[in-house]
Amino acid sequence: MKRGSQIAAAILAGLMLAAPAAAQDRPPGWQPPPPILVPNFREQWREVVSELATYVKQRNPNAVVLMRGGAELLVKGEREVQWDDVQDPDGRNYERRLPLGTVFREFIKPLDGLVLDGLYCGPYRFEKPLGETIRERKALDAKLAEDRAHGIQRPPVATPMGPFSIDPAKELARAAEIRRKAEVAERQRREVYAIEAMRGFGRRILSVERCATPAEAEAARARAARDQILAFAQADDSRLDRRPPGHAPLENSDPVRSLTAARNWLVLLDAEHYGTRAEWVSALDGTNYDILVIDVTHRGDDPLTKADVATLHYKALGAPRLVLADIPIGRAFDTRWYWRKGWTAGNPAFLYAPDRTQPGAYIADLANPKWKELLGKYVAGAMDLGFDGVVFDDLDTYLWFENLMPLE
Repeated sequence: MKRGSQIAAAILAGLMLAAPAAAQDRPPGWQPPPPILVPNFREQWREVVSELATYVKQRNPNAVVLMRGGAELLVKGEREVQWDDVQDPDGRNYERRLPLGTVFREFIKPLDGLVLDGLYCGPYRFEKPLGETIRERKALDAKLAEDRAHGIQRPPVATPMGPFSIDPAKELARAAEIRRKAEVAERQRREVYAIEAMRGFGRRILSVERCATPAEAEAARARAARDQILAFAQADDSRLDRRPPGHAPLENSDPVRSLTAARNWLVLLDAEHYGTRAEWVSALDGTNYDILVIDVTHRGDDPLTKADVATLHYKALGAPRLVLADIPIGRAFDTRWYWRKGWTAGNPAFLYAPDRTQPGAYIADLANPKWKELLGKYVAGAMDLGFDGVVFDDLDTYLWFENLMPLE
């Protein structure tokens, strides 16, 4: 093999190794369908979220509905433009297509906010103030649009080229670093579009920050406040399984009956750290957070009672607050109340494939009627318990399906 071919092979290998871990899993005997038969997964996800969110608002018009992740669901991106081209190769329906960058207004209407992870801590953090990042992105998009008008096509995220080395190991490392930077830039680009879309409707942006140290967590909260984002920042808690020590940031005795009134919030999704449901409820009850986001069950199978939720509706200081139910919709878990003995990937059909990044988790097919029926019961149960709203979680699985079923 020639030296240049070796280098190219090394770069390719590096890019393949850097692919998302979850996207490596395939259902048994999997063969991707031809592009013309690939569904628009983003539209499927929108339909399910919209249906569930509308139900919540019908049950309680003042309920809070948040979605965590799913930035690509808010604004039409390149994948959906490509999907349009595959479905309509002759362009007969071109005039009826929504253009790139269209904000899905009807989808946003029943939503009250968007939760994003790692805006200020972690590998995808923004290094500049959000306002500056948005201005730079808009300026670059305007230049890209001008170039397209003159027949010049450039990707929205540039990939650097050269200088090259004749050492395959160096090239492999360089390729991995290029891919990492491009991935960060691409994710931030989509998040900027999502933030702008939600704020255009007066919706609130929240973030979950898992930081390395308490000092980093404090700095993350300060940067989030600068950017008008409500951040939950905690040090060394990747599982979100315990309340932070000490007092809530910006602790206050004011009543909180709306998302806009909140000055802080607590996300505690895994109750494994607490031996009993009573211990878990007591730990939450003894806080002054304005919003609690929690699971509806202790350790997956011991559900909260109406009395538990009623207790949590008040801060330790006595003022009312919001209590929201976290409901994963893109993944199914073998520890949840709905799980049945004998279930495995493919049985029932909505358990599409195991997710190797989370033991006991399975990628769920949101288009499957049985899964949608289960989700409906999940949401109805949360509202019956007296929760003030829901957070639709684990939304990003449409990206897994898109990796599984390319359009070219």
